[in-house]
Amino acid sequence: MNYPEQGSVSLQRLQTAPILLTLGLALCFLISSCRKSGQEPNLHDRIMAAHTSQYCLPPTACFNPHVLAVESGYDVTTFLGSKPQYAQVPAKDLAKYLQALPMQAWPRGPLISVSPTDDVSDQHAVEQNLHAAQRLCDSMGLEVQVLPGG
Repeated sequence: MNYPEQGSVSLQRLQTAPILLTLGLALCFLISSCRKSGQEPNLHDRIMAAHTSQYCLPPTACFNPHVLAVESGYDVTTFLGSKPQYAQVPAKDLAKYLQALPMQAWPRGPLISVSPTDDVSDQHAVEQNLHAAQRLCDSMGLEVQVLPGG
C-alpha cells in the first residue's frame, strides 16, 4: 500500500538535497577563504603576546633586529642575548625570515631598525631595497626606525 504522505516527503527531500549541498559547499569555501586571508596574527601581535620584554635583562644588551639594505637584498643582524648573529637574506625572503625569528630576538617589542649600506655601487638598488623593507616591516605591524647609512 502506498501512502501519499510518504511519497510527498520523499519528493521534498529530493528537492531540498541539492540546495543543502550547495549551501554546505558555499560555507566550506567561505571558511577556507577566511583562513587563507590571514587568520594568523601579524608579527606585531605575536611579539606583543609573547611579552618579549622578559628577554631584556641586565647585564644582557637589548637589541632588536637590524636590517641593512644592500644591493642584493638585506644583511640582517639579530641578537640572542648579547651575541650578534648575521644573515644575508634575499629581498623576496625578508618577510619569511622575520616571521621565523624566535621571540627572544625582539626584546624591545615590535620595533625594527633599517638603514642603507654605505658600501654602494648601485645606489638605486639600495634605495629600492630600503624602501621595500620599510613598507614590508610596516605592513607586518612593526615600528620602523630608519637610521643613517651604516
